[in-house]
Amino acid sequence: MRFTPALLLSSLGFCSICRVKAAFQHSIVRPRFHQINSSSRLFDSPNVDPNFTDEENDAVSDRFLSPKIDDIGLPLADALVAQVVAPSFQILWISLARAPRPTWLSPIFAADQLFPKRGSLLAPTLVHGAGLASCWIAGALASRNYEKEAFDVSETDPDDGIFRYSVVVSRTLQAGAFATGLLILSTQIDLFAEFGRYVQPGESDEIDFRLLTAIVELINDIFFEAVTLIGWRVYRASLTAKR
Repeated sequence: MRFTPALLLSSLGFCSICRVKAAFQHSIVRPRFHQINSSSRLFDSPNVDPNFTDEENDAVSDRFLSPKIDDIGLPLADALVAQVVAPSFQILWISLARAPRPTWLSPIFAADQLFPKRGSLLAPTLVHGAGLASCWIAGALASRNYEKEAFDVSETDPDDGIFRYSVVVSRTLQAGAFATGLLILSTQIDLFAEFGRYVQPGESDEIDFRLLTAIVELINDIFFEAVTLIGWRVYRASLTAKR
């Protein structure tokens, strides 16, 4: 058989087409199907390796952007406890102890001093509680408090007694530590916005009094939120305990 330039070019062109076709088929990414479980996720992460555990696959950002929530109503219940119940207990204690009102517990609209309107303190309580609830929800997401093992003790040994709630209390304390950090940071931002600069103790009597007031209010918020949320979380876990 005699090779001519035209035949040689056509052979090279056919080989090139075959190579391009094979490379194109090899480069096609086949979709992977993930098993859907009973838990809810806001967004599904595409980079999931089945050879790794959930802790290794879940990045820190996924705890906030793609949280695993096994009880869809638990975040709402946590928000209500942190926003309404805990501040209400704090106000009750302040009233019984006849302690000074915190700076956030003041009517939003000016009311007559002789005839105060009923419910004038409800709005500031809800506003302040919303900030506390936001800090707690962020801490709960960071510590994965909405996964089953954080509130379900049905698989633990009943003979362990109170130690069966160790994981529940541990996760709650982790979330509280994160929320406390956010609350301290927000308090510093509030003081900076109030004075227009960074202030330190010892500058003046007014600044010292304001900083002392902020510290006392911060301690009260942390204490009542911690007691209320730990009690709520233990009660929530006790509903799943085997008798």
